[in-house]
Amino acid sequence: MSDAHVMTTRSRRRLPPKAVLVSAGAVLGLIIIGLVAFGPIVRSKVASEAARRDLEVTVGSVRPGFFAATLRDVHVRPRAVPEIDVRLDEVRVDLSVGLSVQEVTAHGGQIDVSGEPEEIFDRLKSAKKTTSSETTSKSKLPLSMDGIGLAWKLPSGGELSGSGLHASRNASATKLGCLKCSASHKHVTLEIADGEVELAPDSTLRRVTASAMNVAYEPPKAAPAASAKAATNEPTPPPLPSVVKKGAKPVNVKAPAAPPIPDEPVLPLPDLHALRARIGAIATTLGGRIPDGSRIEIGGLSVKTDVDGDPVAIGPGGLSVARNGERIHVSFATEKGAAGSTPLSIDADLPLAAGDVTLHLSGGPVSLGVLGVKEGTKGLQDVTRGTVSGKGQIVLSQAGDALTFDGQVALRSITIKNARLSSEPIRGLDLSVAARGVLDDMGKLRVDDAQLDMGALHLRTHGTIEETKEHFAVALALDVAPSACQALVESTPPGLLPIVRSMRMTGTFGATARVAFDTRAIDKLALEYQIDDRCKFTEVPREYSRDHFGGTFSYRAYHPDGTAFEATTGPGSSSWTDLDDISPFMIAAVLTTEDGAFYKHHGFNHAAIRNSTAANLKARRFIRGASTITMQLAKNLFLTREKTLSRKIEEVVLTAYLEQIFRKDDMMELYLNVVEFGPDVYGITHAADYYFGRKPEELNVAECLFLASLLPSPVRYGKMRDKGEVSENWMKHLSALMEIAARNGKITSAELTEGQSQKVVFVKPGDPRPEPRKPVTKGHHGDDRDDDAAWQPID
Repeated sequence: MSDAHVMTTRSRRRLPPKAVLVSAGAVLGLIIIGLVAFGPIVRSKVASEAARRDLEVTVGSVRPGFFAATLRDVHVRPRAVPEIDVRLDEVRVDLSVGLSVQEVTAHGGQIDVSGEPEEIFDRLKSAKKTTSSETTSKSKLPLSMDGIGLAWKLPSGGELSGSGLHASRNASATKLGCLKCSASHKHVTLEIADGEVELAPDSTLRRVTASAMNVAYEPPKAAPAASAKAATNEPTPPPLPSVVKKGAKPVNVKAPAAPPIPDEPVLPLPDLHALRARIGAIATTLGGRIPDGSRIEIGGLSVKTDVDGDPVAIGPGGLSVARNGERIHVSFATEKGAAGSTPLSIDADLPLAAGDVTLHLSGGPVSLGVLGVKEGTKGLQDVTRGTVSGKGQIVLSQAGDALTFDGQVALRSITIKNARLSSEPIRGLDLSVAARGVLDDMGKLRVDDAQLDMGALHLRTHGTIEETKEHFAVALALDVAPSACQALVESTPPGLLPIVRSMRMTGTFGATARVAFDTRAIDKLALEYQIDDRCKFTEVPREYSRDHFGGTFSYRAYHPDGTAFEATTGPGSSSWTDLDDISPFMIAAVLTTEDGAFYKHHGFNHAAIRNSTAANLKARRFIRGASTITMQLAKNLFLTREKTLSRKIEEVVLTAYLEQIFRKDDMMELYLNVVEFGPDVYGITHAADYYFGRKPEELNVAECLFLASLLPSPVRYGKMRDKGEVSENWMKHLSALMEIAARNGKITSAELTEGQSQKVVFVKPGDPRPEPRKPVTKGHHGDDRDDDAAWQPID
């Protein structure tokens, strides 16, 4: 044992018990004094630091620890921005041996903000500049927080909220994040899950990540449309038909003034300079906030928006935004679909300075469901089966004077229910569209080549489309490659042509066409087409066959309220009148008002198609059709009144079918016995009795022209019967129709003079029947009625 140890031991033994107690008491007293003084010392330190940072800070309680202090119920408010109120449940301050602050950690709390973000951030920035010189030495102090909530009210409407907010700062980086954040402003809602922002020590952006992001846009509700004015009691007569003289072009007689041209463009083409400026502004904004080498990554971006009143969803899919030098690269890729498929991706390169904007599409097939399309969106159904794939590129020039495109999109197994397409769901739609060309800044779209493929249907086109505020011009050539007629029908998806698909055909079909016009000189419209239609119907269901109409048959008719019912007619029935027992003036009347070339054409009046096309283009909306008597008959016998693409296509095919199986006189006879002449008035037999109390053979020129004048709107115009007589305005209309009939050779000049002297007088319910007239027997069925001599029915 050493001498020092002996001496120490002896000294301890010599210390009296009272001295030990006094020493222990002194130490304990110092500890108690320290503990009592610790709280005020910490509060003073906090107050000092808060003052230097222009903050108001209050502390509820202070609990000392081992080289640490725990503050509870801490309340922080920036003096420069009192709209920010921060409440922290617990703050732990780690201290060094010299009692300097080493690290600050906060757990739990709430941040409440009121004000517009731009104003709040500008004031915070100004406040930071003011205090930066005093706090530079403390700027690298490690800080962290978690479990914070956020509630931010925007005076302009909207709010920001968040839960699980967390943040950390050390010498290498600053990170801000939240478990779930959401923001809504006006019509946009944003939701983020597991989002995080990483900043460099100089506060420049390094990286943004999120496991999911949902963006939704709900457009403002449109103001209720003003109620339409009630229809006048006196209906306006329909437009007069054309006068046709042999060897001369059709000339309109007293054609009504064209309606005003609508403001909406026919083909909305983008303003390339405005588009380039908008993209440049976006790139500049991103470039100012994304330093070179930084990256934004969103694991599952979903976007919900509104297109023409229908909700549309895209995603979830991966989004990345990265800066590489003077270019911003944006990429969006869908989630991977079934085995063997590749994600569908869109990649865009945005220059920060000079350079073209490029967009690339590639990948697929992926299901519409993977793409983010919801069941029922835009009428799409069974979205997990329908797929889309594509590839291509779009380039917008640096000057914004040209947009070039070259690409292809393919859709497979698509099911869609759309009232404009068909009354039935269209299933199994397979088609692909490819196109290349360029759009310039003058509103001219040049299509170098475009092709639509749908089974056996191959349609190609090329040409130009130009639209400005002053005019709309088109010059296109179209080609339908010859294909087997039956293959073409079978290429259409079920639901599009339900009647035609029940028939069988032989032969081939092909066509070429050229259309060129300019609304500044619409009379120079060029509409040329050659149709090589060799389709022959070989098998049809019994209800569509020629024999079905040889006796009593039923067809669909409509009450004035639009509800359908079955009307019965046919040879031998009380509602049927043979053509030879119908006044020939009735045939002359419908040839004047409905189809002057009925006995010349084979179902389609090409001159009428050209004239109606010119009228519609001049008005920039549909105002005139080119329906022939055969087309009207096909609609009355086989089809519904639904205005769908399906019905129109079937109307065209069934028109060709009727021309194959019937003579012209047979079709005229059918037409006059099934056409609608008024409210619940179908067929010439009922019409002659309903309006005049007569048989069809007794009708004179004026009565026949009156009945024909009802056909454009029979329910509305037929209500004139309730007044007991035809108005003077309508009689002038009938007189003009008679003049047209005479010029077109449908009636003689003597019959014209007699007809213009005739009165149209209705028989009223309960009145006695008028005296019978001698049947009209003289025939005026048209210029080329002998064409039927060459007619041969199909086998």
